[in-house]
Amino acid sequence: MKQRGFTLLEVMVALGILAFVIIATHQILETTTRAKDASDEKIAELNGLQTTFRLMDQDFSQMTKRVVRNESGDEQDLYLLAGRYVLESQYDGIAFVRDGWVNPINLLPRSELQAVGYRVIDDNLERVYRVYVDQLDNTEPRVQVVLKNIEELKFEFLDDKNEWQDQWEIKALPKAVAVTLQQIELEPIRRIFLVPGQGKVITPPSTTTSTGTEQDDGDTQ
Repeated sequence: MKQRGFTLLEVMVALGILAFVIIATHQILETTTRAKDASDEKIAELNGLQTTFRLMDQDFSQMTKRVVRNESGDEQDLYLLAGRYVLESQYDGIAFVRDGWVNPINLLPRSELQAVGYRVIDDNLERVYRVYVDQLDNTEPRVQVVLKNIEELKFEFLDDKNEWQDQWEIKALPKAVAVTLQQIELEPIRRIFLVPGQGKVITPPSTTTSTGTEQDDGDTQ
């Protein structure tokens, strides 16, 4: 039996169908890849935010009343330093001392107190900290970049009247700290963190001696 070959038209139609299938497959693969990349980017953003807020929660919740001494040995006036350009930040910056920096059975040559701060440098949110609370050794703080592409960082403070303040200029700890964080091309996010403070200066109690005179116990802060 004589075999019949393909005509030129049939070959062209087959090639056209094959090209269509290849193009469609490529488009599906490209769309799937873009969707995966966008999903991975979003997951990375969410993980970065979760890490940032977890670190802030650990730091703010263990804030303590401890003043810091500078290179000259002078003590700063406040427990909490915050405001525009603090720590050379592009936006708001904040610095304080926290407790609970684990040092099992004092194996490391440091205390469990840690001087920490947050700032934005070159659009990066940085957590800065010192091994030793006081700055007597004049060493630079250690820096950890926790989030990138920042275009705003703002701190607010809750006082004893449950009112939010843009500045905190009293020698006391607020009741809470609100952090507003905005990344480039994204909506701002505001989070509130509780602080072990009362939002006001606490007057230390005085004791009465046996002679009837009052004796001040000193500043308990």
